[in-house]
Amino acid sequence: MSSYELHGEPEHTPTVEEGLQAMLQDGKRSLRQRYQAFQAEVARNPAKAVLLATAAGYLLKRLPLRSILVANVRIAAALTPPLLLAIGAAKACEYLQAKARIKRF
Repeated sequence: MSSYELHGEPEHTPTVEEGLQAMLQDGKRSLRQRYQAFQAEVARNPAKAVLLATAAGYLLKRLPLRSILVANVRIAAALTPPLLLAIGAAKACEYLQAKARIKRF
């Protein structure tokens, strides 16, 4: 029996979309846990939370946010074409593998 078979049935290999969905779900779960931990910390120590929020507001007022945002948009624009190429190549590979599997059976 090959590594692709389990009890005579072909093993399910995850698609690119399934991989991306799994990564997004893990990210959401992690953010939700951190948010809940943050809420619990604020409830335990509200004075510290107010002090940190005030300091963060002061820093945000002083930072050149427009320049930072423009830099992030430029980086995202530069990285988008290679990312789309990589996703397209992964989908083409996935398609060819599925086609080869169909020919074997």
